[in-house]
Amino acid sequence: MPNPSRLSIIQTPVRFSPAYGGVEKYVLELSKQLVALGNDVTVVCADEPPAESRAVQGVKTVRLPYIAKVANTNITPRLFRTLMSQNFDVIHTHIPTPWSADISALVSLLRQKRLLVTYHNDLTGQGLGGLIAYLYSSTLLHLVLWRATTIVVTQPSYLERSRHLKLHKKKVTTIPLGVTLPLRAPAAKRKADQVFFMSVLDKHHEYKGLGILLEAMVKLKGRRPKTRLLVGGGGELISKYEKLAKLHGISDAVEFLGYLTDEELAELYSSSSVFVLPSLNRLEGFGIVALEALSYATPVITTRFAGSSDLITKNKAGLIVPPGDAVMLANAVVTLLEDRSEARSMGIRGAAAVEQEFGWENIARQMVSAY
Repeated sequence: MPNPSRLSIIQTPVRFSPAYGGVEKYVLELSKQLVALGNDVTVVCADEPPAESRAVQGVKTVRLPYIAKVANTNITPRLFRTLMSQNFDVIHTHIPTPWSADISALVSLLRQKRLLVTYHNDLTGQGLGGLIAYLYSSTLLHLVLWRATTIVVTQPSYLERSRHLKLHKKKVTTIPLGVTLPLRAPAAKRKADQVFFMSVLDKHHEYKGLGILLEAMVKLKGRRPKTRLLVGGGGELISKYEKLAKLHGISDAVEFLGYLTDEELAELYSSSSVFVLPSLNRLEGFGIVALEALSYATPVITTRFAGSSDLITKNKAGLIVPPGDAVMLANAVVTLLEDRSEARSMGIRGAAAVEQEFGWENIARQMVSAY
């Protein structure tokens, strides 16, 4: 007999695994757990990077060709027709990717199906991109949010920071990101003075604050000459950051590692003395890498813009610094590198809090209720 509680869910991120990024990982981990709970999940996305339309860890995929890329959004002409032909109970789409969200909202209206929007962050930009973001946010964005049955944010403070969300606050609910438990127990011995940063290194993720962290490394080099910064992640700006490190005279203290496998990430999380995510502004929807680091009992330094900042403050699992302040960032890193006992205690408290509050099964059950 069919399961009456089983839901057929369509996810419409702009891209999906093996593409790497915060939204991509969110959709993958959430969808895997939704399937494990007995639901049917299909991800409809752009074919970037090219991959077969087959199941990814139990999650069905439909990958569509795209004709252009506007800002960070792939334009897929077949998206409307594909969604109209699917059998589903709910569409789960994501902001800030206008095309995918707009088409999803239209299809949900025409098919009279539920629409859930995860609002990761506002759309912003500079120059022409900023103008387009402003025009979209003032018009079509509100049609998407009007159509949504539920709007999910990953941290409650985002409702107050986003003027667009305030107009739809009765629909807004908070469901945090989940964290995949560590692949193995954290390493018993950490490498002294090893600092780790992880992000996609492209123009759409400059708000992660790597530039400020490189400035802080200049000051760290004078105070703790053995400090070494490991930078994980690839992207078109990696050469820019390499040149910036050289310009600062810290090339010998910074290593750019490029794309990392899950196993390599686990090794770096568990062997580093501190993880740093110096997010600069409200484009930081959550900062899942900070929670991942904490799950390996690694203390975290971040700013108030990271969704993990509340957990870090409440559990004394790291330090919060002002955004864009290289001096305060350097001071915080020195504090944790010099007080290894307290840093160890911070990591232990953080790991316990993450395991209790951010398991993916718990997050998926909350999402099913929202659906």
